[in-house]
Amino acid sequence: MSLNALIRWLKPKEMVFFDLLEASAANVLEAAKFFEKEVGAENREEWGDFRRAMKVLEHKGDEITHEIIDRLDRTFVTPIEREDILTLAHALDDVLDDLDAIADRLVLYNVKTVLPAYRELASMNVSGCQELVFLVGSLRNMSNPEEIRKHIRIVSELENQTDAVYHTALSALFSNSPDPIMLIKWKELLDTLEAAVDRIDHAAKVVGSTVMKNA
Repeated sequence: MSLNALIRWLKPKEMVFFDLLEASAANVLEAAKFFEKEVGAENREEWGDFRRAMKVLEHKGDEITHEIIDRLDRTFVTPIEREDILTLAHALDDVLDDLDAIADRLVLYNVKTVLPAYRELASMNVSGCQELVFLVGSLRNMSNPEEIRKHIRIVSELENQTDAVYHTALSALFSNSPDPIMLIKWKELLDTLEAAVDRIDHAAKVVGSTVMKNA
């Protein structure tokens, strides 16, 4: 057993932080799946119900993040470094904030038809969030660092694939869109969804650095 592992074993088991981080990751995945389902619908007439449902999930995520921060303020010894807990909590919350921002813009821009590439990006977002659920859950014991690193690589590869789809979609948008207003709207929507996957990659790397420090 390494020195870091021994120290971690001797620390008080404030498991509530792992419970909260796992709850946050699960909530982000739920939001990503709901987002994918809704943007996959054909010829949407309105997005009001979708936006309201996303707000509920976003508020739930905020409450979990605030609970983590409050408990960090009240806890003297944490199971992993408090900075890592806080960084991961904010990284998860940022993913959900991006999806919520898109929901607002779909209403504001009165989008009727979703680009096929956008549905593909939404699916990639779900895949990334599924990996995050595994990675966040792995922080409880960190017993298999190689398996954790494998899933971090999967997220990194997914982020690269997302970049490729994003750039192809942008190229097609600038080449084929006769309406400059629609072009501006869709560029912002693409930018924000691509950023959400970037944030997933960031969260995965936070898990990776935490595991390295505690191996």
